[in-house]
Amino acid sequence: MNLNNFENKKLKFLDLYKKQKFTEVIKIGADLHNSYPNDHQVTYILGLASIKLENFIKAEKYFELLIPLKKSHELYYIFGNIQKKLKKYKSAITSFENAIELKPDFSEAYNSLGNAKKLLDFKDEAEQCYRKAISLKEDNIEAHLNLTNILKERNKYQDLILIYQKILKLDEKNVKTIYNLGSAYLFLGEISKAREYFKKGISIDQKHLPSYRNYISVTKIDEKNDVFKKLIDFNFDELDVDDKILFFNALSKSYFDLNNISQGFNYLNKSNLLKKEKSKFSMKDEEKKFMDIKFFFKNLDKSDLKFDNNLHKRPIFIVGMPRSGTTLLEQILSSHSKIHGAGELNYLQKIIDKLGLEKPADFKDYFSQIREFYNEEISKISQKNFIIDKMPSNFRWIGFIFKSLPEAKIIHIERNPMAVCWSNYKTFFVDSGMDFNLSQKDVAYYYSIYADLMKFWKQNFKERILHVNYENFVQDYEENTKKILSYLDLNWENKIRNYDKNDRVITTASYNQVRKGIKKNTSEEWKKHKDHLKIMQETLKSMQIDF
Repeated sequence: MNLNNFENKKLKFLDLYKKQKFTEVIKIGADLHNSYPNDHQVTYILGLASIKLENFIKAEKYFELLIPLKKSHELYYIFGNIQKKLKKYKSAITSFENAIELKPDFSEAYNSLGNAKKLLDFKDEAEQCYRKAISLKEDNIEAHLNLTNILKERNKYQDLILIYQKILKLDEKNVKTIYNLGSAYLFLGEISKAREYFKKGISIDQKHLPSYRNYISVTKIDEKNDVFKKLIDFNFDELDVDDKILFFNALSKSYFDLNNISQGFNYLNKSNLLKKEKSKFSMKDEEKKFMDIKFFFKNLDKSDLKFDNNLHKRPIFIVGMPRSGTTLLEQILSSHSKIHGAGELNYLQKIIDKLGLEKPADFKDYFSQIREFYNEEISKISQKNFIIDKMPSNFRWIGFIFKSLPEAKIIHIERNPMAVCWSNYKTFFVDSGMDFNLSQKDVAYYYSIYADLMKFWKQNFKERILHVNYENFVQDYEENTKKILSYLDLNWENKIRNYDKNDRVITTASYNQVRKGIKKNTSEEWKKHKDHLKIMQETLKSMQIDF
């Protein structure tokens, strides 16, 4: 290709890029690049076009050619983002660091560096990067949002509120941030502030269903309530599926408050059915997992393994069915000066998913990996000696806990099966892993396989699990808490009586209830609705579950 011909083709090539015809850019650019491989502009445009077409492997090749010839902060930054897309996170970190070295005030590079660090689970470093990005550029919204995500994951809700408020100074009508700020106040127990923000979100966006649902979830609705009036005026046909689910759920809670039970169930059933149609939850998969767990422990030596390393903290696992009282128990115990309530931790799930449930060739190595991972994670949480992990579904991993963390204590809380199933059925869970609650039959059947697995653990580790009956516990929580503390080798402290004033973050569905003090006889409330819960009762009876 002669020079004039090359220049003409190049002009056409550049014009096609401006017109965003990226497929044609690649086609013409490949010939230009082959003829004049040292033309940096052609190589650069080919790299950018490849990114636009999401062909990151090709994009990486073009930028690999450019970087040695022209080391600029911009090229390193783009190269790092390509590597991140290709999941080459360590390489991406190096590229972002190179960009920052050439341009120390490069806010966007610090933000991307934080993203890469977070993906490698370096959360402390990621947080520092986001904060640095913001310090260099106060209006870096993306860095603010990334920082809120990591603060939320780490339960740093006081810091989280400050960042949300900064975002609102930059964008005062950002409804999603207003909603998130309201939710943060909910989890901190500041219900009146939360309501204000949900109402503010609704005033800006009359169709923001998450704000309606959250407002109604913490408000006793009467017929004069303005938010309820707006909700019933919605044009249902205009809503997408996700909004319909929230819409029906909010109406259900409202009608239960208004004592219109038939309408309450009507909308609850509609919400759950729509959610079930979208859900990927498989009861067969869950049942198989429970069978695999039992097979894993079949004929396994139940004696404790000896480990060389000591635990930094002593874990207390509170397990059971969701809505069985696990949050209340954690709230009470975490009022003790030596106990930190860490909420629902996913560490066991994470490491066991990674290792799998196939019987390993070396059990000691298998359980050592669980021990090391869990030990490392909980050591970052608190200075207190005891850490509560209140993930209810950890009932699945009781044998794994005793084999890998023999120092741990396990408290299993049991509640009337119908009370548990009804409470699960009416609760809106964000976590899709809880989608067993979306039909009366499914929630009752799930209870039966939970009960069956607990029977297995009782047979194998009977003396080591402390079983707490919820109905008995709430009748005299102080005396029963003393018994639990004795199991934990701890003494009673008078400040535990003020557990409802404990201002720790609670992000579970019980965030509001546990701050109102103990209510007795709540396990009988399902009976008011027994005629609407026949399928649930029949399913439990068919599985020989007494209630």
